[in-house]
Amino acid sequence: MKLRSDFSLGKIKIKNFINLNEEEKEIVRKWRNNKDIRKFMYQKRIITKKEHIKFIESLKSDSKNFYWFVINEKNYLGVFYLNKVDLLNKHAYLGIYSNPELKGVGRILMKCLMYIAFKVAKLHTLKLEVIETNKNAIEFYKKHGFQEEGRLKEFVFRDGKWLDVIVMGRINENV
Repeated sequence: MKLRSDFSLGKIKIKNFINLNEEEKEIVRKWRNNKDIRKFMYQKRIITKKEHIKFIESLKSDSKNFYWFVINEKNYLGVFYLNKVDLLNKHAYLGIYSNPELKGVGRILMKCLMYIAFKVAKLHTLKLEVIETNKNAIEFYKKHGFQEEGRLKEFVFRDGKWLDVIVMGRINENV
């Protein structure tokens, strides 16, 4: 399946998780466990190395969930993924997080994600869910054409209170 492939966009390398070497797998796990990334995930707990390896192995036979690691000539930039991919109805959910040591790489990650979603997978619609307190992410997504489509009321419990999750979407207008 083409979504299990690696891709290049100019000097940017987009590497599918199933093709990562051991060092790259560990870099991704450390990012995912970073407190600044973890606090906006549904699962806030630390992911063990064993769990992470098992998850990556499961992607080899998964036809609905795809994850990529993005690299340029100097740095490991971040991760993006497409979940719940429905090629028949041409939609998926997305996720994205950048290397916590770098600033300003979100735009590059989004460009890579849009390429895979709209050019490779030929999706029509992308959706995402973002916890209402993640204001930076909400603004970032709006700048990239996503609009609020709904709310999941009191969907996550954080620091003693219930928070809404905002559902956002974007349609590929180049179809």
